[in-house]
Amino acid sequence: MSPDTPESVARSGTDRPSRARFGMILAVARKDIEDVARSRMLLAMVALLVGFVTVLYAAFGLIADDGTAGETLAWLALPMQTILGIAALVVGYLAIVGERRSGSIKLLLGLAPSRRDVVLGTLLGRSAIVVAALTPAAVLAGALSLALFGSLPVRAWLVLTGATILFGFAFVGLAVGVSAAVATRGRAMAIVVGLFATFVALWELVVAGPYYLIHGETPPIEAEGWYLFVDGLNPIAAYAGIANRAVSGDAWPLQFGYGLREPEALTTPSTERYVGEAPFYLQEWFGVAVLLAWFVVPLALGYVRFQRTDL
Repeated sequence: MSPDTPESVARSGTDRPSRARFGMILAVARKDIEDVARSRMLLAMVALLVGFVTVLYAAFGLIADDGTAGETLAWLALPMQTILGIAALVVGYLAIVGERRSGSIKLLLGLAPSRRDVVLGTLLGRSAIVVAALTPAAVLAGALSLALFGSLPVRAWLVLTGATILFGFAFVGLAVGVSAAVATRGRAMAIVVGLFATFVALWELVVAGPYYLIHGETPPIEAEGWYLFVDGLNPIAAYAGIANRAVSGDAWPLQFGYGLREPEALTTPSTERYVGEAPFYLQEWFGVAVLLAWFVVPLALGYVRFQRTDL
């Protein structure tokens, strides 16, 4: 055996802590997954998603005379936004604050994991739950499309599945970030419910209302870049935008309307609503960046607050 060199000692000294740290993150994630599995929350998520997929394909494939595989896939985006968005928030908002209020967070931190390990492990575990809940529904949708229509738009199916997973990750990151930042369950619930209500029920008032006050009219289909940019910051709108570019039908966003926007605007890509060459923040890929931002930014803010909090 060759003697250890300073370089090898330095390498092993840095590798061991990093491997141990990753092991701590995996341990926290494993505990998180087991906790959710014991509560049967994962089973409920799978049952709801599979049930909606079955009902939707039965309605379009067996009842509708002119239904197609692509149109059915497009309609699938709506229940995915509803169920997966709410489920991801429910799974995530109590992840850390629940442990904190019960006192188990002190026991966990007293063993080996750091606060960073707890946040990252929780995020990893809750994200894995989203993937586990969505996978059976996505596989079932592909199988039913082949059985009922004799075809499956593979590219659209893959893009929609990937976008749905990313959509779920965005809401998990948001919920875990809130859970890390606040000290009480009630405050965590109020924040995530308020944000979801804003995305779904109040967004038109938030973005189209100021436009009406500035211009004295409702936003047209061909609108200014600033308005299209702000409107696209909603993770639900970002997800629907990705879906609409992938599927042949109209993937509607889960948003209430108050008559301030044309219904056509909800399913028209931003690049087609901008006069001239669309800037980068209206391009197709920007919806992915928006979802990633909702995954990362709230989590980072929550982690900073969690690090500074006296437990």
